[in-house]
Amino acid sequence: MIVRQLSAWMPVGILAILAVTALHGTIAAETHATWCALLAVAVTAGVHVTCGRRTILSVGIGTAVYVVLVNSL
Repeated sequence: MIVRQLSAWMPVGILAILAVTALHGTIAAETHATWCALLAVAVTAGVHVTCGRRTILSVGIGTAVYVVLVNSL
């Protein structure tokens, strides 16, 4: 029972910690990167929910969106 609950909530917790630490450094840096990071977090969450909670896929796509946005704008 406990292991089943942990397996459901651990990826969400890890993603939340990753998002907070990434945004903390970005918000202090500059506003342009802040908007890129917030959009990338939204994309990551959307992919995570729509693609069956596949953590590697959602983090990978969110990271790619952030890198493209920061380098193109």
